[in-house]
Amino acid sequence: MKDIRKYDLAIIGGGAAGLTTATHVKRCKDLSVIVISKDAHISYSECGIPFKLAGKVHDFDSLIVKTPDFFDKMGIDIELETEALSIDILNRKIELENCDILFDKLVIATGGKQRIPQPLQKYIGMDGIFTIQTLADGMKIESALLSAKTMVIIGAGAIGVETAAGIAKRGIDTTLINRGPAILSRLIDPDMAEIVSEFLKSIGVNLITGNIPDSIEGKERVENVLISGERIPADIVIISTGILPDVELAENAGISTGELGGIIVNEHLQAFVDGNFSTDIFAGGDCCEITDFITNKGTLVQLAPAARHMATIMANNICGKDTVLKPLLGPSIYVAGDLLIGSVGLTSKRARSEDIDVITGYATGVTKASYFPGSSDIHIKLIFSDDRLTGAQIIGKSGVKERIDSLAFMIKKKATIEEMLSIETCYAPPVSTVVDPLMYAIKDAFRKIKART
Repeated sequence: MKDIRKYDLAIIGGGAAGLTTATHVKRCKDLSVIVISKDAHISYSECGIPFKLAGKVHDFDSLIVKTPDFFDKMGIDIELETEALSIDILNRKIELENCDILFDKLVIATGGKQRIPQPLQKYIGMDGIFTIQTLADGMKIESALLSAKTMVIIGAGAIGVETAAGIAKRGIDTTLINRGPAILSRLIDPDMAEIVSEFLKSIGVNLITGNIPDSIEGKERVENVLISGERIPADIVIISTGILPDVELAENAGISTGELGGIIVNEHLQAFVDGNFSTDIFAGGDCCEITDFITNKGTLVQLAPAARHMATIMANNICGKDTVLKPLLGPSIYVAGDLLIGSVGLTSKRARSEDIDVITGYATGVTKASYFPGSSDIHIKLIFSDDRLTGAQIIGKSGVKERIDSLAFMIKKKATIEEMLSIETCYAPPVSTVVDPLMYAIKDAFRKIKART
């Protein structure tokens, strides 16, 4: 007969959402808490893995944020390399291989799983083919890189682009393949993506767009990627074609999922079960759908800051502090070599899909006074709808994050273009120009709006 263990709170998933919920709950209430995770490691930076592969981080231990001892001292039980086989909502029970966990409250923070296109699924498991998500994935890739001369990355989303830039800097022949004609299509518009594409080519990345591999060849291990009849040598292939919400466990338990594949939650992050939002079952992080600030529709915000924010909401509600999650924007920044790529809100493509009419403003400037050493170009694109800022994209080697953060705040405050024309900015030759390039993008949009009206 299986052992049975009872907890006030059980959390499935040991990523940012699950662990942050656990620690916040323990700080505000004396509850028994268990975290169940399939991963072999806990509390580490997934976002740091591409930079370890690029050689910018000394070792993988540097990516570990908190050790198991930290959670042990807090009184949080951690079960690593442990899969939750099923959830029995009615009897408040989680089935594990060696025991059953009874709970009063449950948090589902199962995160995301790799989206592998059907034609590539048969190659998973071949020696030399990897996905990049966990710390263990990163360690395996790093080991393979020690003897590799060629690498192919399939998928030019944010992680694919970051990884390609880092590996190319190591002197490994790197090819990046993207199905669509423009890379980073979920984050930035094609005109901005072209800036990133040219940068990648300048550091030695062989970029192939508008195509998908015909097959991956190899006997005992990968040897080539065949695309449009051309064989590209590959000692290593990384498949980085996106992340889907990992919701199979929740769905099997009768928890509802939405059109985007994520768990349906309300503003308290309570899951929808049997026609109602449960007061005891919560979901947060990459596995759930929340509300988009601009469209007021369901969206997936699969970013660490959003996961931690959702964890705080869940923990407060578990502890009896009525707290709601307001709609999110999900500002983001990615680093490809020396290039920073930031975005927030709508892209022009997304606006079209939502039937939102937009006008854009664009400017290219420099990040320091022209006579000051180290000045570099910065490209700014602003997107307005009904005179209000609804999106921004910025690319440069410095000054990107702070501008994206401030523009995200302006979107949240529903700033109009007239209000943005009166923005005051600071100036010092080592860090800025007298007129911030942002102002030129605002004025460009203002002229177009006036011309239309």
